[in-house]
Amino acid sequence: MKQLIVTIIGKDKPGLVEQLSDTVYFNHANWLSSSLSQLGGQFAGIIQIDVATEHFQSLRQALTDIEALHIHIVEDHTQTVTTYVTQQLTVTGNDRRGIVKQVTRHLAQLGVNIAKLKTNTQSAPNWGYPIFVAEFQLHTPLGISAAMIQQQLEQLADDLTVDIETLS
Repeated sequence: MKQLIVTIIGKDKPGLVEQLSDTVYFNHANWLSSSLSQLGGQFAGIIQIDVATEHFQSLRQALTDIEALHIHIVEDHTQTVTTYVTQQLTVTGNDRRGIVKQVTRHLAQLGVNIAKLKTNTQSAPNWGYPIFVAEFQLHTPLGISAAMIQQQLEQLADDLTVDIETLS
């Protein structure tokens, strides 16, 4: 078996996910996990697929034949060894340039890996100005505590709220 990581981007339209899932299914592969979004009129995402070696080439060809999408496929060669703690981090604050840069720099300095990141900007309920929200799933080295991460990030700005929860 081969595990594949497939990245996708193309003009958004109804039926793209169905077309992808049909292609995976009819080429004897298994859709393991994904993160798909519509951003600025574009459909973008990443899919993890499991496929038997004998069906790999036909799946690759079928995916790249989808005209509406630009697709990039790589094989996943990672070995699963858990030497980290999974944490959920939420950072909220007044929207301004550089929040993601500052937070990710501090996380990298602590040796924390970002497994997932979801961001959005929304209107503040009572004031109407934009609020930035970033939700991270972190893989934190065993020697780095949630309190240490929170302390580091809270020093970035007075208007940032930092919530962190250990998941495993």
